[in-house]
Amino acid sequence: MIDAVRMIISPAAMWGLVAAVPAVTNEYLYRRLAAEGGSWLDWWYVWLPSQLLISYAIWRLVTVPQTTLMDAFVIWALSTTALRVFASVVLLNDPVRGGTWFALGLLIMARIAQTYWGR
Repeated sequence: MIDAVRMIISPAAMWGLVAAVPAVTNEYLYRRLAAEGGSWLDWWYVWLPSQLLISYAIWRLVTVPQTTLMDAFVIWALSTTALRVFASVVLLNDPVRGGTWFALGLLIMARIAQTYWGR
């Protein structure tokens, strides 16, 4: 149980979520704004700060002590995929196919293996 809590509140997991939330928010907003028409460039003042935040969070993620680049990749992939599935199912009411659910399950298993078998 303690390992599961440590997995969730680790600095690497935190920076992965800090990077994933604005990334998925941008994707959601772009889908909503594209449906209304208009250009991507009309919203540059939204995209630019969030892209800077994503870049900073990824930099912090890959520089967390005792975290390899592969560890960071698994955390980033899990964070973004889980939030994308949430945005698709809950916010956009899009159907999520079996392959995406399977990929999410594999990413969760990869994160569990990282935590229990060590990095």
